Amino acid sequence: MVIILYSAETGKSVIANMGVPEYSYYFVLKKFRDVLQKFAHIIEVKNPEIDVDFVYEKCRLRGEACLFFSFSPPHKTVTGLNCPTICVFAWEYTTIPTDIWSENPRNDWRYVFRDHGCAISHSSFAVRAVQKAMGNDFPIWSIPAPVWDDYVKFNGKKTSARSNGFDLSFKGALIDFQGLDTSGAVEENGKNFIEKHSSSDDEVDVYLNGVIYTTVFNPNDGRKNWTDLIRGFIWAFREVADVTLVMKLVNYDYELIRPMVINEVKKMAPFKCRVIAVHGYLNDHEYARLTQESTYVVNTAFGEGQCLPLMEYMSAGKPAVAPAHTAMEDYINEENTFVVKSNEERASWPHDPRSIFRTMRYRINWESLYHAYLESYAVAKNDPDRYLRMSRCAVESLQKYCSKAMVEERLKMVFQACGIPDDGGKASTYWEAWYKAYRLRSFLQTIPAHLFSQIRPFLRRFLKE
Repeated sequence: MVIILYSAETGKSVIANMGVPEYSYYFVLKKFRDVLQKFAHIIEVKNPEIDVDFVYEKCRLRGEACLFFSFSPPHKTVTGLNCPTICVFAWEYTTIPTDIWSENPRNDWRYVFRDHGCAISHSSFAVRAVQKAMGNDFPIWSIPAPVWDDYVKFNGKKTSARSNGFDLSFKGALIDFQGLDTSGAVEENGKNFIEKHSSSDDEVDVYLNGVIYTTVFNPNDGRKNWTDLIRGFIWAFREVADVTLVMKLVNYDYELIRPMVINEVKKMAPFKCRVIAVHGYLNDHEYARLTQESTYVVNTAFGEGQCLPLMEYMSAGKPAVAPAHTAMEDYINEENTFVVKSNEERASWPHDPRSIFRTMRYRINWESLYHAYLESYAVAKNDPDRYLRMSRCAVESLQKYCSKAMVEERLKMVFQACGIPDDGGKASTYWEAWYKAYRLRSFLQTIPAHLFSQIRPFLRRFLKE
């Protein structure tokens, strides 16, 4: 079997485009690729309108099964292909788009799903939203990105909920609000906070210890509701000095998000707790270190399609402070999380330029968030047994939700529904040689005709179909 993969971002482009809409689809593709390659030969394409059916016809002539997995939202997924197409998408609203705007029929997701005949999302919540519009018999599977196996190994690396202290080093920028006082007692260059930038030779270093709450978000994404996260944290710990909020900021444009974060934190002054904003690339070692040393992971979003950072930290045994709505309802519970209450409120689909209220999202209860912070801190300081139980439950819950074993079993259901035989998982060695020749042909097409004619005789046998 051959499985074709596509996302708008690639390994080369995603770093420069961190924080743009749908950038995270590439990271989901990477996680799925590790599992899918056990079943089939994988081919990644850049132009699905042209490349997919070209590969499909090759498979058809050889009698080999072929599927196209498009990691993109439905309105950006190709329709009308001969190759069976499966859109793999995230969704966090109570209804799917069923209107047409900008004269594009794909903005009505029902049009796309009817063309494809099935779909994959990442949560039970999204499955219900799709089947509400398509009917309960529409084949859609909830299959999250398989992250558990890569992060469970970080569980149990330290025995205490609190960090004894560690240095975090990275390339990028750091904003450190370590006890912000309106009198300006903590100042550098006339600012009542510390700001550092790495150079070509040196990294930014910061020392962290105590009770550490970590969150990962894009400040330019209003769906993350990060302002409530900051306000609740600072208000809860305004008189507590041994607690730190680490905000890993995900956006390619530091100058855009810098004033947003600074202004929001300074609104809450004075306070004694520490607030850190990290912008830049953490290598695998540093990200693992931050994961291991963190006490809790925090989320206050209006909705989540699955939330990779939350899944990663909980797989590593970190209890959460988070609501139990949208995709999070599949793995958040009272045993592994200090659950923040939430209620529905009117909203518009995020890509709808009309901003018409057609759906619902979830606004958190701020008082519930405040008390969740206080209770979680008390547990970290005074109740190690409960913290350990919550940590173990986090690991177990995420294993059931996003382990590779679970994802493999659900993918088998997809293949079966698509008529792929059980022996279709054998990868064809033919495709390894063919795809190299195909990529070479694509490269040669960029060579001027007069030069290509001179080397063509030597390459003819390698490009023969």
